[in-house]
Amino acid sequence: MYLWTASGHDIASFRAAGVSDDQARARNAAEALLRTGKAGTAYIECAYTAMTTSTLSLCYVRTGIGWQARLGQAGRVDWTPFTTVAPDGWTSDTAATAGEVFDA
Repeated sequence: MYLWTASGHDIASFRAAGVSDDQARARNAAEALLRTGKAGTAYIECAYTAMTTSTLSLCYVRTGIGWQARLGQAGRVDWTPFTTVAPDGWTSDTAATAGEVFDA
């Protein structure tokens, strides 16, 4: 799964987010907002489906592996890979269960 987020130049001005089972569709959705100027940055992060223990509801858990995008010269969208590592040295995949979770 791929979680995408796009936010405006001023974080309070605009924010859009979505979930896709296809990386190209997630990238296209985020790029469209960058190209129109509605968003200043965008992120796509890999996620997996999980179930919360308290309510047994489905959710998406971030893995910490993804891409950040900005609009470059001549309207080109530049994607840069990122990997988040937890302070104790574990990969963010291990630490993600305590992190941000999206409802399914």
